[in-house]
Amino acid sequence: MGDVLRTTPLLSELKRNYPVSKITWLVEPVCRSVLENNPYIDSLITYSKESLSLLKQEPFDLSVNLDKEPEAIDALMEIPSKKKMGFGRSKEGTLCALDSLSDYAYRLGIDDELKFKKNKKTYQEISFEQMGFQFHKEEYVFSVDFESAGWAINYLKRLGFDLAQKSKPVVGLNTGSGKRFAGKRLPVAAFILLAEKFYSQMNATVFLLGGEDEVERNAEIFRASKVPTINTGSHSIQRFSAIVQACDLVVSGDTTAMHIAIAVKVPVVAYFASTCSAEIELYDRGEKIVSKIPCAPCYKKNCPIQEQCMKDMSAENIFKVSKRVLGSITKRP
Repeated sequence: MGDVLRTTPLLSELKRNYPVSKITWLVEPVCRSVLENNPYIDSLITYSKESLSLLKQEPFDLSVNLDKEPEAIDALMEIPSKKKMGFGRSKEGTLCALDSLSDYAYRLGIDDELKFKKNKKTYQEISFEQMGFQFHKEEYVFSVDFESAGWAINYLKRLGFDLAQKSKPVVGLNTGSGKRFAGKRLPVAAFILLAEKFYSQMNATVFLLGGEDEVERNAEIFRASKVPTINTGSHSIQRFSAIVQACDLVVSGDTTAMHIAIAVKVPVVAYFASTCSAEIELYDRGEKIVSKIPCAPCYKKNCPIQEQCMKDMSAENIFKVSKRVLGSITKRP
């Protein structure tokens, strides 16, 4: 879902270059909610065998695939189009860059030294290059709908937080991560310590953020914390985004929650170990904390050393950086 969100900056540039175009986006069902009501998308199609069959009957002038997953590649190769860009299949059936613009992005997938050590480009810079565009800090295209924003006000009030009466900073601690890669979430003890520091040293309201996979984890943190926290529960993406939007700062690993915070323009302190920090664009709203463990980044699903990178990530340092970011927010005109 994060990859879908961070691709949305391309939409405004596509419309600028092709002002009379009709943009169709083929998306997996689980990611559809982050694209609904997007003003630049004329037709949002949920991926299925049936929808793909229908798209095969609609010739396109330009088709683009920036995803290296087999389903996305197959879809691009099957859809009729005058021009295709991004990633596709060679005559031998292997993954390939369809043109020279995508050569660099392709090499990032096969050259660990380039991806892990040498690359300094953000995902947005890379994806814009694949389209022949220049990236000028175009923002994510995503917004919280009116219903969800109103729901969040009432829901948080029931939890004891009145957004209309907010007088102190609200810090969201996103406590989990997806299951694709190891090394993306801090130990429970670190979040308990962070909650205590934000509350006692900054008089902050602390939201525990997460999805379905974090329900038990957040309940554990809530019970163990010696200071008040607000366990915000698990909700739809729109409602979760409305809660995130109520925060002044979000602390998170490289997760969907981080991308949502970026999308709704909430400053982020993002910590990285298994994934590449260079590829994340924070738009000058926040800071990155990068593990110094020699094996990071690794992009491994299972860690042979029990996610030592996360155990070594200092909660004290995360708080120090967060305090600095919050301080810079209050100093802005």
